[in-house]
Amino acid sequence: MLTSRRLSPALAGLLISLLALAISAAAAAAAPITVNLRVEGSSTTLFEGPIVTSAETIETSSSGGPHPCDYASNGPSGGFENGGTASGTPTSALHDAAVANGLTFDAKWFGSGPSNGNPGDFFVSVVGSDANGGPPTFPSWGYAVSYTTASVGGCQIALAPGSEVLWAYNYFNLAHLLSLSGPSSVNAGTPFTVHVADGRTGEPISGAAIGVLNAGTTTTIPSSPSTDSNGNASITLTGARTLTLKATEPNSVRSNGLAVCVHAGNDGSCGTTVAGGSSTPPTTKSSSQAAGGVVAQILGLINGRVYSRRFAPRVLRGIVKVGPGGTLRQVRIRLHRRVGHRCFNFSGSRARFVRAARCAPAAFFSVGSAESFSYLLPARLARGRYAFDIQAVDGSGRVTALVGGVSHVVFRVK
Repeated sequence: MLTSRRLSPALAGLLISLLALAISAAAAAAAPITVNLRVEGSSTTLFEGPIVTSAETIETSSSGGPHPCDYASNGPSGGFENGGTASGTPTSALHDAAVANGLTFDAKWFGSGPSNGNPGDFFVSVVGSDANGGPPTFPSWGYAVSYTTASVGGCQIALAPGSEVLWAYNYFNLAHLLSLSGPSSVNAGTPFTVHVADGRTGEPISGAAIGVLNAGTTTTIPSSPSTDSNGNASITLTGARTLTLKATEPNSVRSNGLAVCVHAGNDGSCGTTVAGGSSTPPTTKSSSQAAGGVVAQILGLINGRVYSRRFAPRVLRGIVKVGPGGTLRQVRIRLHRRVGHRCFNFSGSRARFVRAARCAPAAFFSVGSAESFSYLLPARLARGRYAFDIQAVDGSGRVTALVGGVSHVVFRVK
């Protein structure tokens, strides 16, 4: 027979404190985060910029009711951890942007429940006016995180603050995800060079056109050449203004927007100094960096991913975004490996791993001063737990902070 017993004040107080801590921890785990989202439709850029997202329950016209999109409830796949702490995801970020900007959004739910090991996920079918199609090419929506295509659904990846998320229509029929880099501040009438590459591989893309983004539509700059075999094009802009450039190519997803501040000599705009020493700070910033700032980002690796030896990373890649008025002095990286109680650090001078005494962190080594880099390792990585970091040093000697999932990525090779 069950009996009731009054708790002592001390025990009751302890239980209340523990419950409060549990509630606080759960709330903190699911706290909203800000990520950088880009949504490329069939003919226009539907959204590009920061978006606040969190673990969510989503209901659409085709979902058959509300379902979780929080990473913790959506199941294992493709080497990712089975559930975990509730978090914002690529699909929740897309859903939040669609709602905030009045875009049509629909997604179908697939899955039969946790009991059979397949809790389920959403399959995005409509964003804006672009709906998944049928044969022969089956155009549909797909996504990448840090230019890496995932083998799991959009609710099955936990995003970190500052994560770069791309959703694109006809994603699986296009060969390249374009990445555009170049100066953030230029002088009117003076030619400057932009570079277009495949964001997944770093391969330079030839034949890409450079255009100006206006109200979602990219219009090619008249008389501007397409990119050459090295992925470069020389551009000349006129008139002091601020604009966003994008690269396009018929067989590719449009590039990220490159914010460019155009000044007329030392007119005090874009961080320039006029006679007398006064200056006007740049008026624009990109979606992921402060004006005049420098942001470092790892490409091609997803935080928490588990790779097989066969598909272990061989190329370390990254990009540095320099805000208007900012300068870049150096980019440096480090790679640390741990196997059990043994630790190894990759040496840039020796081009190999060396044993680390007391598991001391690896030293950074320079990979140059370009805004994008690729570093080829001598061989595929062996099994172990890895931490890869990228730092950028600006013209004043300031070093960028390490941000989890953005410039600090931890992954495993089994």
